[in-house]
Amino acid sequence: MGVWICGLALLLSVFVASAAASVERIELMLADQRFVVEYVADPDSRRQGLMGRKNLASGTGMLFDFPQGTQPAIWMRNMVISLDLLYVDETGEIAQIFPNVPPCSSMPCQIYHADQPLRFVLEVPAGTARNLGLEEGQILDLGDLLEEPAPRW
Repeated sequence: MGVWICGLALLLSVFVASAAASVERIELMLADQRFVVEYVADPDSRRQGLMGRKNLASGTGMLFDFPQGTQPAIWMRNMVISLDLLYVDETGEIAQIFPNVPPCSSMPCQIYHADQPLRFVLEVPAGTARNLGLEEGQILDLGDLLEEPAPRW
């Protein structure tokens, strides 16, 4: 019985490690600075987001890709770190910036709503937008991603 449990635990750890390793990373430019971000486009990955992460290194982040017509709404429940939230349209233009958004430790949590349907939300370390001089109306270089269709779900 003990061997069976150890085998199951090993199999589970390999599965979890391979799932974590399979996160797609893409490179993009913010104000001439290179960022390598995790790209999430499916409902489960978008729901999980950066929840539970204890840190987010400079030059990194997470890019959420939403289906056409989505009006994103993000909350910071179960977050440990503060973030800058950049809401970006289908052309790469920054539509809204929510700077230095703090974690939420108890309900009710504030929800950060987009003013209009948007394709992307980019979460980066708190202070990034200010440090790079990012402003609404600027165009982000999202590379070939803008040529791809939005996710269907």
